[in-house]
Amino acid sequence: MGGFQRVALDETYSFSRGNQKITLVLLEEVPSESLNSFYFNELDLINKFNLELMIATGSRWQQFLFFKDLINADNHSKNFVSHSLRATVLIRLASYFSKSKTNLITVIHQLPSMSAPLQRIKRFFYSSFSNTIFTFSEAAKRDWNVRINSNLFSRILFRKKNISLLRNGIFLDRVSDPDRKKMFDKEAELRLVFLGRPTSWKGVNSILDLAQLGALSKAKVLFFFPYDAKGLFDNLPIEVSERISVVVGKSFRDYLPSYGDVHLYPANYGDSAHFIESISINCLEMASVGIPSFISKGGLLTWPEFLDNPLFVEVDWSDRIGTVQKIYDSFRTQFDDSDISKVRRIIDVDNHTSKLLDFMI
Repeated sequence: MGGFQRVALDETYSFSRGNQKITLVLLEEVPSESLNSFYFNELDLINKFNLELMIATGSRWQQFLFFKDLINADNHSKNFVSHSLRATVLIRLASYFSKSKTNLITVIHQLPSMSAPLQRIKRFFYSSFSNTIFTFSEAAKRDWNVRINSNLFSRILFRKKNISLLRNGIFLDRVSDPDRKKMFDKEAELRLVFLGRPTSWKGVNSILDLAQLGALSKAKVLFFFPYDAKGLFDNLPIEVSERISVVVGKSFRDYLPSYGDVHLYPANYGDSAHFIESISINCLEMASVGIPSFISKGGLLTWPEFLDNPLFVEVDWSDRIGTVQKIYDSFRTQFDDSDISKVRRIIDVDNHTSKLLDFMI
């Protein structure tokens, strides 16, 4: 489950708890093994909120007809929150052939600079079909505006439409609020934790490099991957590979926090990147259970409230000595419960959905 799928699902839970009638639509068939894992991890919440899940598969034409029928299912006005630009276009086109009033909100989950030039133009054009456009971070918003203002066509296209900030949130009922006195063993060893896709830009190799440093030679390493990272550990020294544990296909709900855990997220946007967004959903989840996250320098732009919060630590990954020192400074730190409570209050997805409701008809 990727970040935008996680946000969409947490939105669904939040809206349902607020007695809003909501349907979650997927544009692709889910592989059976992933669906089984999904239901296993989320079944209690799916049942609790009676989640309605629909899958709009097939050709673009078939998906267009699906949304047309969905809009025309009754005479009520419809609000759509789209996390897919393909869905944004299909919903808007379907609305032109429907009788019900349709309000379309699109959430952009990628920095424009991370797209190739042609793909970026397409993404800008597709997003223009929305009534309202949001993005998840201040960095992404600034990147968007710089790109829009640098092109005459884009400036004309978006002259009456701005992008607004809608920060990600977590549905905290699926994240345990640990009794730290019971769950955290003060004798636990240092463990470096990574959750996410095993891709180079997310910094997996940076963690492997750190694990081979003499100063971290006794640290355990835990990887939570959505799929198998074949060949990633083939060339590691045996004394390093013996310290690595890998969990595949599980969610954050399967993660058991340990007192010695530190979460590493060395996202690398490239040397030419002007905008950095390095606080992932997993960083927020970790902070909500009292585990500190080490993030790429500049990443706190999205959450300025956390500038002085010890659960978020910016590091320069190229400075290995400085990074190791910061890791040991946080290792076995007993964070104040007020720090964790403040994080949970700020990242609660209800803040996110409340803002969405302000833009609905």
